[in-house]
Amino acid sequence: METLKSRRNFLKTSAAGLAGVGYHLSHPFDQRRAFAAPSEQPVVAFAGCGIRFHTALARQAVEYGPCAAICDVDALQLGCAKQIIRAHCDGNGRPLVFDTHDDYRRILDRKDVDVVVIATPDHWHTKIAIEAMQAGKDVYCEKPLTLTIREGQQLLQVQKATQRVLQVGTQQRTEYDQMFAKAVALVRHGRVGQVKKVTCGLGGTRECDVLPVVNTPKYINWEKWLGQAPMTDYREGAILDQAGWGSGFPFSRTHRYFRWWYEYSGGKLTDWGAHHVDTALWALDKLHQDIGMFTIEPLTVEHPVPFVDGMPTVNDRFNTATRYTVRIRFADGIELFIRDTAEEDLGFESGTMFEGTKGRFLVNRGKLVGKPVEDLEHDPLPDSALLDLYGGKIPAGHMDNFMECVKTRQQPVSDLESHHRMLSVCHVVNIAMRLNRKLTYDPKTESFPYDAQANSFVEREQRKGYEIRV
Repeated sequence: METLKSRRNFLKTSAAGLAGVGYHLSHPFDQRRAFAAPSEQPVVAFAGCGIRFHTALARQAVEYGPCAAICDVDALQLGCAKQIIRAHCDGNGRPLVFDTHDDYRRILDRKDVDVVVIATPDHWHTKIAIEAMQAGKDVYCEKPLTLTIREGQQLLQVQKATQRVLQVGTQQRTEYDQMFAKAVALVRHGRVGQVKKVTCGLGGTRECDVLPVVNTPKYINWEKWLGQAPMTDYREGAILDQAGWGSGFPFSRTHRYFRWWYEYSGGKLTDWGAHHVDTALWALDKLHQDIGMFTIEPLTVEHPVPFVDGMPTVNDRFNTATRYTVRIRFADGIELFIRDTAEEDLGFESGTMFEGTKGRFLVNRGKLVGKPVEDLEHDPLPDSALLDLYGGKIPAGHMDNFMECVKTRQQPVSDLESHHRMLSVCHVVNIAMRLNRKLTYDPKTESFPYDAQANSFVEREQRKGYEIRV
């Protein structure tokens, strides 16, 4: 773990190296003055009240406007969410009157709701976002925005038709002292020379023993929680007793562990991959242009259950990949390696390492280190380095950027199109790992040339009554 001293050293180095990058980061309060009048304040509703709602989204969103309603299919989470909203609203003088629902459609029916904040499990993101835009709402949705490539196509179609603002919760584009934007600027300004290799370390993945079938807790509407996913038994294991993330929560098919089931998510590829792969493609300028066909080659892949034709053969334990090294070769010759953990000699588990003809450096949420970073002290980036990345204005924060765009109708930093391009890379890596073979993907046609089996994973069958309609 990085020490406080090393953190301070980083900040000193960063400040010195970026001294020429002249900008003023307005305090979020200054930006919110534009929403001071009640008529300017967006009315907010929340769909999904899990960990991101608790730790950030509720507090951030109600700084800008009143909460009209919250929704969750878990009555316990909904009860906790009520207290959180009350605490935040009471602290900033917002009205304390809001409704609670177990059906997101009730918040979309409300004519007074301007913004819907989505923090459900991943397999619900696209359907709610699409229906919210169709109902005339702007949307802030946690990442990953989609479960499949096809869902991204549907979202783009609906956004084009409705012209709604949609921000995806890839906060590394705006937050963490702009460390990731600085990393992007370093690459874009040639500080590693010609890029040869990028490595994204995504960290370890959960495994579990067989989870027995148990009665669904009475406070969870299991049928609604499953949504488009196949109907299946509810499973839950023993209470965890180790410290750390997830401590005290039972392994199950829900809540903190839904990410480790392909039925509901994409494992670490659409969890941390949605952050670190995003940084890699942003730096390589592959988010807003045609990048040509590329290959995806699983060098090593381990799943915790047997797979046949890309499908898990048992349903009683987590099934997303636990060990993997995948190599992507882009048309320009750059190689992107995606790993569960990076090589020991790189000295990191989670983050993005850029390597080029002039050196290498690493960025993650704790540090920005390497010789190109050290060189900033005597050779700073130009004044416009970060401003150019952000289109002339440095965001105060991710929710701040979204709310400003709600007012100005401009494109947010984490826009739908660039997220879809990035997340499609994560999706195709998962497809290659599930099939355990080398694939070629064409981003222009969003398909795998001459591979019908791989193309069958571009979209998934949706359970009757929960189909996405555009």
